[in-house]
Amino acid sequence: MTPLRGILCAFLPVVAAAPAFAQVENAPTLPSVVITADREPVPAERVTGTVTVITQQQMEQRQQRTVIDVLRTVPGVSVQQSGGPGSQTSVFLRGANSNHTVVLIDGMNIGDPSTPNGAIDFAHLATENLERIEVVRGPMSTLYGSGAIGGVINMVTRKGSGDLNGSVFTELGTRLQSTSGGYVRGSLSRFNYNVSANGVLTPGETVVPSRFTPPGGYVDNDAYRNVTFASRLGFEVNDNAQFSLFTRYIDTQVKYDQVGQEDPNATEFTQQLFNRLQFDGSFFNDRWKPTIGINYSTVYRHDLDFPSPQVPAGPFRSPQDATYSGRRMQADFKNVVAITDDISFVGGIDYDKTWVYTNADGAQNWGDARQTGVYGQIRGTFFDALTLSAGVRNDNHSQYGDNGTWRVGAAYLVHATDTKFKASYGTAFKAPAILELYNVGAFCAGNPNLQPERSRGTEAGVEQGLFAGKVKAGATFFENYLENVVQCVAPFATYTNVQHAKTSGVELTLDAQITSWLDIGGSYTLTYARDTDKNTPLLRRPENVFTGRVAVRPYEGVRLGAELLSVSGRHDANAITGATMEPSPYKLLRATAAYDIRKGVELFARAENILDQWYEEPEGFNAPKFQAFFGVKARF
Repeated sequence: MTPLRGILCAFLPVVAAAPAFAQVENAPTLPSVVITADREPVPAERVTGTVTVITQQQMEQRQQRTVIDVLRTVPGVSVQQSGGPGSQTSVFLRGANSNHTVVLIDGMNIGDPSTPNGAIDFAHLATENLERIEVVRGPMSTLYGSGAIGGVINMVTRKGSGDLNGSVFTELGTRLQSTSGGYVRGSLSRFNYNVSANGVLTPGETVVPSRFTPPGGYVDNDAYRNVTFASRLGFEVNDNAQFSLFTRYIDTQVKYDQVGQEDPNATEFTQQLFNRLQFDGSFFNDRWKPTIGINYSTVYRHDLDFPSPQVPAGPFRSPQDATYSGRRMQADFKNVVAITDDISFVGGIDYDKTWVYTNADGAQNWGDARQTGVYGQIRGTFFDALTLSAGVRNDNHSQYGDNGTWRVGAAYLVHATDTKFKASYGTAFKAPAILELYNVGAFCAGNPNLQPERSRGTEAGVEQGLFAGKVKAGATFFENYLENVVQCVAPFATYTNVQHAKTSGVELTLDAQITSWLDIGGSYTLTYARDTDKNTPLLRRPENVFTGRVAVRPYEGVRLGAELLSVSGRHDANAITGATMEPSPYKLLRATAAYDIRKGVELFARAENILDQWYEEPEGFNAPKFQAFFGVKARF
């Protein structure tokens, strides 16, 4: 608690003095346009779904270095990280499974075909140079196809413009974790560019809880490194046509431990490469805007774990030398047509092919799957108040055939009171992952007869603006039903469609720009997620999550902030017995500070887990303790 008292003692006098400096700096504005919810830019008040937008400015001011940092603050999102930086991380939207979310970077689906369920590991995603992150919650398969049961997470890299400009930063933590990065961007005639790099290096900490380590037993640190390069290059053929090339490369190495057991030799290496070439057009006075894109991505993982005195080889444990390779090729043709000024149509075709090859200690697996989706949605606004949307889609899968989805939504804006009512209903599905279809072996073998997982969901809510839009509050009720959920159950011979589940809850949000020097915000999410066949709770879905934040700008060039995350009421499997249990709740408090020592040069500091909470997320893995960071950023 001593670090907390020190920060509060320094913080409170500044807050008390702040009213005298109420006009020193403009507060950040809330996003007014949403891209992902309708697969085209739409004013926020006309969106019929529920979406959270986090801008680059917000990420920088909150010093959120990773996508995980951002997602922890989003309503309806649960993050489960198995230890410190680089450790396996899963994300659950509105209680759906970790593979029930479509994750995009610059239009590229970055799901990992080489994992058993096809889910992405969020551990290695940095925020450096992202323009925005949009999180759309609810069934979205009508626009995005397979996997969009819980929703869509979309990360967008900023387009370069203007004269050459850039930024570099470096920071060092009290546990010797260092992060550095930077970008250069701009435009020259019809060519625009944006190139960035980011690196993380940390000695790490042990993720094995002390209750598993005997007195005087072996303890090791789990080091991690990450090097990420990203670029967005564009060429404008003329005022109505442009080409863009997106590239992202991520190279990582992380040491890890087994559940409840220190392992000095277990290491995973990953290389991820994502490429997309995209054409954007605008014709007939912007009435027709076609987009044509093609993606190719590879994800390669190499796990090494050899016997050691701490973890010797034995009849039930052999040395591990495993490689996992997943590839994906996608092509899409999207059309946005403005039928009138208030009625638009978006529709097109998506093609997705994935390949998998794995070689784990001589046991080899390979397979591929293809999927083609055709979709269309019409959206119209009437009387400048009522927005209606309706869409349908059909996906054809190489293994199980056709699957149809649909979605309808409505939003009504009362201009006089700045009140928005919204409601939607939709269906979604998740195609079986390749290894769920074709995995070979005596343990959880593939089942080519699997059917897609399906869901249907509804939501209804209200958003209220106050004080000329400076305050925004919202409340949304959601309910989703899932069926045919794929699992590998005892005796763990093969994957089958067995589970039915229901998730429901409420999301409450508040964002307020109190004055030009003070912002506050927060959210509360109540989630009930249960296996309806067994009437048991779904694991790792917290029932109660509260977030709160405050940002203060008491003087020109000075920025202070604090955030609280409170998580309680969740279930997990006991790391020893496997029985369902309730882990202890936890509260994470972080604080940030930044000072512009001169134009273009900023000093900053950040403290994480100020309360020094000892908690496990998930059960059996230590989460990081208190740590402070200090750094400098220069812009040019």
